[in-house]
Amino acid sequence: MISFVGWLEKGIRILVIIGGACFTVLLSGRIFRGLLVRRFIPTGRDSRRRVETILPLLQSLAKYVVAFFAIVLILRELGVDARALLAGAGVVGIAVGFGAQTLVRDIVTGMFLLFEDTLSVGDVVEIGDVTGTVEEMTLRVVRIRLFSGALVTIPNGEIGRIANYNRGFTRAIVDMSVAYEADVDRVVEVIKRVAGEYYQEHPEVALEPPLVHRVIQLGSSGVVVRVSLKVRPKEHWNVERELRYLLKKAFDAEGIEIPYQKQTIYVKEI
Repeated sequence: MISFVGWLEKGIRILVIIGGACFTVLLSGRIFRGLLVRRFIPTGRDSRRRVETILPLLQSLAKYVVAFFAIVLILRELGVDARALLAGAGVVGIAVGFGAQTLVRDIVTGMFLLFEDTLSVGDVVEIGDVTGTVEEMTLRVVRIRLFSGALVTIPNGEIGRIANYNRGFTRAIVDMSVAYEADVDRVVEVIKRVAGEYYQEHPEVALEPPLVHRVIQLGSSGVVVRVSLKVRPKEHWNVERELRYLLKKAFDAEGIEIPYQKQTIYVKEI
């Protein structure tokens, strides 16, 4: 029978194990942050976003590993055969694994997404029919905040094609339809002038001079002329809205008609 002193010694050792585990988790978080900052800051890429994406994952893994070994040591102090528990856990793990293939697929896909830098927290992405800002990434799911404010959770295993608007640059593309009666050369000149002025006035957004593609389509009611502008990541939506507004005002001032649906009714007298 264990004496009071023996129980006291066990209690002290258990407290030391718990304290050491907490200290290890805290220290590992600082070490991981230092290593990630040293690794990504000099690259000049979205370093802060990359660090904030990987750091929670590493901290979570460290927490689970340290907690596992701490529990094993505490069980040993209490006289429980940890090896038998580990053997039983292995058998249970195999049984659960056969029924958790989807979970395994999510985790494996999540590892590739994180370490290949496919996504990062703060990126604006399009996954399937979901477009929004990546708010959280784990080994199992990606959480995306839509423009409406809704938070969408997508299992990593269901992610197929990904469009990331935070990589390199984006391109603002604006198609303007004008009436067939309009002078196409004059329309092109107006678009060049308006887009060129926008490029000159917004050097913080526009990366290259605009490109007017002239006529790209002969529609049922009008001629479609396209202009494109290379801009900074995820800025193309704002630039497209601004260009449409400026072009509409310029067309009105120049008397260039934008076609709209209309019907002509002929009345025949008998």
